[in-house]
Amino acid sequence: MRNHDEKVRDMTESVLPSTRRKAARQERRRVHKRQRARQRDLLVVARRTAGHDDRDADFREGIRRQEITQMVWGRRAADKVGPLTRWASVQVGRDEVLRDAPLTEQVDYFARLVPDNTIGRHAVQHIESDLRHAADRERWLARRAEWSADQRRRHREQVSEDVDGILAAGCHRELNDALRAGYRARATVGEGGAVILPRPNRLLLGAHDVDDFADAVAGYGWIRDVVHTLRLVRVPQ
Repeated sequence: MRNHDEKVRDMTESVLPSTRRKAARQERRRVHKRQRARQRDLLVVARRTAGHDDRDADFREGIRRQEITQMVWGRRAADKVGPLTRWASVQVGRDEVLRDAPLTEQVDYFARLVPDNTIGRHAVQHIESDLRHAADRERWLARRAEWSADQRRRHREQVSEDVDGILAAGCHRELNDALRAGYRARATVGEGGAVILPRPNRLLLGAHDVDDFADAVAGYGWIRDVVHTLRLVRVPQ
């Protein structure tokens, strides 16, 4: 069994070189070539322009820096870092204090574990990128779940309000007839010619069933449309 220090060293050194190193070198040459071409063009224009002040020349260095940065990140993305990032994720998941700590503290924790050299700093960069991605995804999923719950609540309230109006207008049977027609229009044929009605295959049982009915059908857009349209047609506004 590997001890703690050996495990950290193994994980740090497990980052395999990028599989697109050759492509990155070629792209770097193309970036510099394009930059030299831009500089030559600007110099020609500068020489032909009367009263041109060389101190104001713009050789578009920002374009080259941007392209080099994209090349670096493209090469870094091709590194084989699966074992390293999985190990880091497990370490964070096992330690409650570390799991609840801010991203910067998590990164500092791993920076203290690995050697302070090129390999170690490279490993920490990948760990930070992976932890940041995981944190961003977790926040996105939380926002999505919150939005979905809020949207479902609003749909359920709308269905309940529409059904109450339909029942008050005495259109219970008309609602169920419209639902049956909708189910039949969306039915499929199974083995042996059996007709399979789509979910939730649910009708309104009565005034006592409004809440359960709304909860069951709130996630189906076509049912919400049927209920709302019937209410608009049959219930005076």
